[in-house]
Amino acid sequence: MPRPHTQLSQAERRTLARLRDQGRSARQIAAALERAPSTVTRELKRNTPADGGYDPRGAQAQTRARRFRGSRLERDAELRERVLALLDSGLSPQRAAERLAREAGRQVISPESIYRFLRRRE
Repeated sequence: MPRPHTQLSQAERRTLARLRDQGRSARQIAAALERAPSTVTRELKRNTPADGGYDPRGAQAQTRARRFRGSRLERDAELRERVLALLDSGLSPQRAAERLAREAGRQVISPESIYRFLRRRE
């Protein structure tokens, strides 16, 4: 019986890669891992590059990257410095977001994201 939904572990990803290299089907791999077949097919679809080679280490790294929950201003130093420079020049978060959008031709960051970032820094 498949277990409740949880993320695949690194060991499960290595097993998945080994079984896939042996030519096993997604259903066979799922049975070996005691997972739902949809879990295996989703994992392969999300983490197999165009060249077709599934890499369990790369898949684990991509999973961690997708789960990162920090704000863009915390992750993107260049954007953070640009926003802080605009705020230091006297612009409000609303005006800073509008300026960045005008320069880029699209919305870069919302004023609400800037306000949240500033509140966390206090």
